[in-house]
Amino acid sequence: MKKLGMLGLIVGSLWLGSCSDDDKDFMLDVNRMTGVDWYYNRTTSKNYSSFSDENVLEINRFDKSGEIKGVDLRGVIDSVAGTWRDEGENILAVDWKNGNSETWMVENCTSKKLVVNNGWGEREYITRPSYLENLTGDAFWVNKFVDGVSKPQLGFRISNDRSMRQGFVLALLSDDESVKLKNYNNVWKGEADISRVEDRRIRFSCRIGSDYVKFDEFITADNFPSMRLTDIDFTSSIKAGYPNQLEIEWNKFEGENVYYKMEVYSKDNEADVYFESGLFPYDNGKYTLNGSTIGKINKLDKIDSKKEYTLRLTAVMLEAGVASNSVIAESRIQAVVYVTDKCLLGR
Repeated sequence: MKKLGMLGLIVGSLWLGSCSDDDKDFMLDVNRMTGVDWYYNRTTSKNYSSFSDENVLEINRFDKSGEIKGVDLRGVIDSVAGTWRDEGENILAVDWKNGNSETWMVENCTSKKLVVNNGWGEREYITRPSYLENLTGDAFWVNKFVDGVSKPQLGFRISNDRSMRQGFVLALLSDDESVKLKNYNNVWKGEADISRVEDRRIRFSCRIGSDYVKFDEFITADNFPSMRLTDIDFTSSIKAGYPNQLEIEWNKFEGENVYYKMEVYSKDNEADVYFESGLFPYDNGKYTLNGSTIGKINKLDKIDSKKEYTLRLTAVMLEAGVASNSVIAESRIQAVVYVTDKCLLGR
C-alpha cells in the first residue's frame, strides 16, 4: 500500500497542550498532547523542485501509549515513527525508528501553534495549514494498449479545494526527472514512461497561493497482469430503436479489489467531460449509457453531432483495504487500465 512517508517529522507533533502565551508560565501538560495532528511544512521556493531534499510536509500524532504515529494527508495513520517520553521541565525525549534519539525543549504553544527549540534554532508547528483544503496526491500504474498489448506507465493525480499555481504542480521522480501536471477542472494529472514496475517513492510538489508544499507518496509493484486488447472485448452499440442509448459490454479484468468507471469526453480533450460515472462492480460486464444514466456528470444531451467524442472504460484496482464507496477511493488507486473507443452517441 502506498503511504506518505512521515519518519522525517521528528518533533512535528510535539504538541504539548494547555499552554500559556507567557513563556514564563508555560508548563508542559502531556495529557493534552495526544490525538492531535501537527504539521510542519519545510518546503520553500528554493527546494520545491528537488527530489533529494528532505524538507517535506510532515504530520505526526502522539499516542497515549508512547508511540509517535505518522499520518498521511487523508488523516490516516500509516506508520509508527518512534516513541516519546516526558523528561520533565518542558523537555521531551524522542527515540526514532531509524535509531536516532533527540531531546527537545518546548518553548511555547497555543491551540493553533507550537514553538520548539531543537538545539539548532526554533521551529514552529501548526494544527493544520489553511491552504491544505483536502489536498491529496496519488501515484498509480497506468496500463494503456500499444499495438494491442497493455504497456505500463506511472500516473499521477493531485487535487485540492483551493486553486494551485499553473507550472508549479509537479511529480518528482528524481532530481533529474519531474513531470508537470496538467489541470483538469482543478484535478491535476500526468503520466511518465517507466523502465519497470517496482516499489518506489514519488514526491509531489505544488504551490498554493504563496505557499509551497512537497510531500511523499509510495507505490508498490502490484499491478494488473499484461493483457491483450482482444482479451477485453470492449464493444459498444446503439440499442435498436433507441438512437440516444449505448449498450456497452466487456470481459472481466483479473485482480483483487477491481472496479470500473465509464466516461465520455471530447476527442483529444479529456477535460471536456460529458459523462463520468462513479466506481461500480463488474455486474456481468454490461452498462447502459443514455441521458438518464446516473453519474457524477451527465451532459450527454449536450453532445454535438458534428463533433467527435471518446468513450473510455477504466478498470480501477484500489489499494488493499479501500472500499469502492469510500470518499477517498479515487485518491487511493493502485493501478488502472484504459480502454477507449469512439462514442457513437449523436452519430
